[in-house]
Amino acid sequence: MNNNPGSDKSMKKAPISIIGLSFITIAVLVGCSSLDFLGSGSSGSGTGSQASNNSSGGFGNQTNNGSRVTPARPPTARNDPAKTDAELIAEAIKWGDCAFLYEYTQKKDANSQLVTQATNAIRRYTSLDSGTGRYRTGKMEARVRRVPQDLTDKVFTDPEAALPAVVSSLTNGVSDQFLKAKTLHDWICDNIAYDTNIYFSGRITAQDYVSVLKKKLAVCSGYSNLFNQMCKLAGVESIGINGYSKGFGYSGKIGNNTDHAWNAINIGNKWYLIDVTWDAGYVDQKTYIKEYSTEWLFLDSRPFLYSHLPEEDAYQYYAPALTADDFMREANIAGIFFQYGLSLKNDKPGYNNVIDSTLAFDIGLSNANTSVYAALRTPRQQNIDAASWADRKGNVVSVEFDVPDNNEYRGNVFARLNNEVRLQDRISTATFEQDWLPRAEQLFKDTTLPREKRITEAEFNLFKGAYFKVQENNMYYFVEDQFDTAKNNAVLKVHQLLELSTNYAINVLTFNIKAASSYKGFGNGTLKYPYTFAIYNQLPNTQLVSPVSGTLKAGSSETFVISSSNYSSFAIIINGEWNMFTKNNRTGNFELNLTIPANVQSIQISGGTARNATHWGLVRYNVVQ
Repeated sequence: MNNNPGSDKSMKKAPISIIGLSFITIAVLVGCSSLDFLGSGSSGSGTGSQASNNSSGGFGNQTNNGSRVTPARPPTARNDPAKTDAELIAEAIKWGDCAFLYEYTQKKDANSQLVTQATNAIRRYTSLDSGTGRYRTGKMEARVRRVPQDLTDKVFTDPEAALPAVVSSLTNGVSDQFLKAKTLHDWICDNIAYDTNIYFSGRITAQDYVSVLKKKLAVCSGYSNLFNQMCKLAGVESIGINGYSKGFGYSGKIGNNTDHAWNAINIGNKWYLIDVTWDAGYVDQKTYIKEYSTEWLFLDSRPFLYSHLPEEDAYQYYAPALTADDFMREANIAGIFFQYGLSLKNDKPGYNNVIDSTLAFDIGLSNANTSVYAALRTPRQQNIDAASWADRKGNVVSVEFDVPDNNEYRGNVFARLNNEVRLQDRISTATFEQDWLPRAEQLFKDTTLPREKRITEAEFNLFKGAYFKVQENNMYYFVEDQFDTAKNNAVLKVHQLLELSTNYAINVLTFNIKAASSYKGFGNGTLKYPYTFAIYNQLPNTQLVSPVSGTLKAGSSETFVISSSNYSSFAIIINGEWNMFTKNNRTGNFELNLTIPANVQSIQISGGTARNATHWGLVRYNVVQ
């Protein structure tokens, strides 16, 4: 449940429950230029990360110069006529300027030794870096809360005098440069809030690090400037980058002005990308919600480019460089998409898709513990039942989308780790005050409940105080604090006792989809695909082969086929009668020929490890007369 301010990252989290699984649309990420999706980083967003009805990404799309950071290198430096090719190549390697290096390799008269140097340098950035993933833990470094209180107080009143001591406290004894940078990233996420007032006013005030610390507020350029200054004090080379983002208000086109700013740090003669703004939280409507992540911490260059396009291609750290048209054509993919071990197997989907039949694409899956789901929604985040299909077969998930009519829709791909606990952290006022709170209160007041089904009054108060109300949004939000163990345990306990969902999936990929003028869609009121229950999507080697239509006609003869190495028994139970599948020894599939009865509205395929074992609902069809 993707979700970040960034251009300012802001995807709005709109959790819903679909067939036993809940989905979070990452909150919108914001940027720093004109207003251009809290929805689930980001992720990705950062999320990832979204204010509703926009793509994942960040706060972002403003036009005030205060939203920009100072470039670290003059654009003309890469083509200095006074320098030799060898000097220019060395300079480009130093700065990670893959675009320049690639252009050089394409020259007919290029020096072969310099081409080898350039090619090797490019390869460092285009190859995925397996070493940095261990820092994207989603957990804040404990050192962040160990800075002496007097220093913490002073840095917000006299930043120039106190910041060096704060940085020293955070990094003293840390030799790992990545961990050092992560700790600084974490401290900023914990202490600086996104300045929604100036963002939505369109008048960006001073964003130098001193102003940011005195206000404890920033937009993206302020986050970037503060991170640069802290890195400088810690001995880590860091630069700010201006660019465009698929953040708050992004509609498929970038403007004439940059809308976001982020950072890159140099470790071991290689540049690594960081977006502190999008990792700090998200914006819902006009409210900033603190929500820490590491979705945009040291993310590889190509995944970063799905949501962030530098103003200068020198800072893409990738080759061949993406053009603005390339950036706008690609779907909005959150950073957490890649952290879940997902990859697109081809260039589909694009950001805007016009179809004359089903839109189909494959997602690679390198982590067997990741489940993938799909959902079609209206631009107002209303779900269209059974208009999408995600079918897992080994390490590939085949995804299909269709539309019921000629209206515009949004395709969403969600993901979660099967053992991941994720709570709903955005709840309507009515649900929280009229349902959650009264039921939670009974858990400590009702003395007839078994001890294991009760909570203490202290736990109730911790649960109640864990959420804050935003009247104008008609919402309650979870107050995040990773270090408040008592509160977090109480909230989880209440969720479990009230049987509230703890298995939310995050929106990791978003795109627009619409029928071509020659195509009318599959029809309103019709289920294009079967419903799939959560457990079906978590089975790595179970596939529904047929039928894959969601609506079956009473009286018709259907052959149900399932391929599976997870379960050895399948059945359709109708009015208490078990209709068992048999295994086809030639194909290895489980099959059942069945005439669809006229006295039912739906039928369901269930599966289990043995005929007499518990069978779990996997797939459901609607039946029409």
